[in-house]
Amino acid sequence: MTESVAELVVLARARRTDLRRLEVKAAAGGLPKSVRETLSAFSNGSGGVILLGLDERADFAVAPDIDPARLRDALDATCADEMSPPVRAKIDIEEVDGGSIVVARIPELDPRHKPCFVTARGEYAGSYTRGGDGDRRMTEYEIALLHANRGQPADDRDAVERASIDDLNRDSVRRLLTRLRLREPVAFPQQLPDEQALTRIGVLVENDAGRLVPTLAGLLSLGDYPQQFFPQLNVTFIVVPATSKGSIPIEGPRFLDNRTISGPIPTMVEEAVAAMVRNMATRAHLSGVGRQDTYEYPVEALREAVTNALMHRDYSPFARGTQVQVEMYSDRLVVRNPGGLFGTVTEDDLGAEGVSSSRNAVLARLLQDVTLPGTDQVVCENRGTGIPAMIHALRRAGLTTPQFDDALTRFRVTIPKHALLDDATLGWLAGLHQADLTDAQRVALALMREGRTISNATLRQIGLDRADATTALSGLVTRGLAVSFGGRRYAQYALAVDPHGVSHGALPTTQAERDRGMSAFQGRTVARHDRIDEIDALFDLGRTLTTHDITVATGLRAAMAARYLSRLIERGRIVATAPPRSKNRAYRRA
Repeated sequence: MTESVAELVVLARARRTDLRRLEVKAAAGGLPKSVRETLSAFSNGSGGVILLGLDERADFAVAPDIDPARLRDALDATCADEMSPPVRAKIDIEEVDGGSIVVARIPELDPRHKPCFVTARGEYAGSYTRGGDGDRRMTEYEIALLHANRGQPADDRDAVERASIDDLNRDSVRRLLTRLRLREPVAFPQQLPDEQALTRIGVLVENDAGRLVPTLAGLLSLGDYPQQFFPQLNVTFIVVPATSKGSIPIEGPRFLDNRTISGPIPTMVEEAVAAMVRNMATRAHLSGVGRQDTYEYPVEALREAVTNALMHRDYSPFARGTQVQVEMYSDRLVVRNPGGLFGTVTEDDLGAEGVSSSRNAVLARLLQDVTLPGTDQVVCENRGTGIPAMIHALRRAGLTTPQFDDALTRFRVTIPKHALLDDATLGWLAGLHQADLTDAQRVALALMREGRTISNATLRQIGLDRADATTALSGLVTRGLAVSFGGRRYAQYALAVDPHGVSHGALPTTQAERDRGMSAFQGRTVARHDRIDEIDALFDLGRTLTTHDITVATGLRAAMAARYLSRLIERGRIVATAPPRSKNRAYRRA
């Protein structure tokens, strides 16, 4: 990793909290014991940077009375002697604001060797992952996923002992075999018995007793009712009449629609899409051929989102009690599934044509030949085209690009309902007084204004090539509009100006200032005013608001919004409606 320490400090001060790939510790009393947990978390994730010697309580100023050389040596010894496998960190002493701090760049551990853990605590008690703005101990499920991800999981090949070939839909089986024998006559000749053909493609498997039974993949793709054997391998669908579950009016309905969708995967895909269509409004616009009615979301994008969730979800025994969840809110659609991205695919790869790595190899193979109910259309192409098709459909509809959130145990796709460059965003962009921004830079700023951290791949998803995307993003950093971190290969970009009230004097005003880049104005890029009065005013109308509502209204990160809410509680201005860890926790005027 080769990120600028100056930019990292600007980012920490702008966000006023630790980030997913950045940890700041004062270390005034020596090397903190908790640094071992961060070393484990970064190694088990996508890497990160630790800054030792900045005091978060003092606005990330250099902590006084630290011994950088001693801190560096202690951290180096911890990486080598207290972690399994040893952490190969790059540790330096660098200058910030006239003082010295220790900068440690932690690489991601090779997936074949994960998890990295604190040796003295053992693998199950000493393995950590990044959660929110801190580290948390990994669960047994997360560790099991890391073990499974060292190779190709085979959970979809598991024999379903209580099932038989009679639990497969005869018509679906017939259509599958017809397709296979036409397309691959050498592997599936006409004279090959059906049961042998189904065994060859992974629909059936011989159990220990020598009996042919369906595999999990076979049952999910061709079964009459897979939920007879796996009740939770279904799709749940809800429509929430608000931006969050916690902000639903007390007198109103909790859900406008609430259903469980079962059956084989082709049926679940079609019924989930039909449920979303029933709950979408249509909008009319004029074109060259007259009036056209369109849905709030393009149907193609919805189908791809649900198909990907069902095909790539985790089907291990740990996850068979968890459904694919589809949630429609007033401002967005969310699709989530158990199990994160598999193999070498990262969030940055999503949207690139041909990029695919499936944890369920047999299931993916079957779904490219199994058709949707009542059609000749296969469930998926299995060519890495699903997510690109989703993005292209949204862009054609003028909507903002989807947001992907990958974690070890779950994957989430969020599709905002609004247009990317709506009137409010265009007004905000005009307020930056940067008239010579390119279209790509305007799109990048609009995405970051939504609270996203973006990358080169984000702009490639909308049609730019790698070089043009890099030029656009580096230009935003030079202007002081964005900050970058994560190194050249994994560079991420975040907004460096207040998304709801820019201090224009903080931006470079001359070409010389722009040429010098961030160093010319890094200390004044962000308007660091206290926003507690602004948040307090949100409760004046008697509304009940969640932390998510606050982040949407202010552009703050969740961790920072939570701190302001805690301060308002301490002042007696608001009260919480549920305990701290409750999913239903919200806030209202005291």
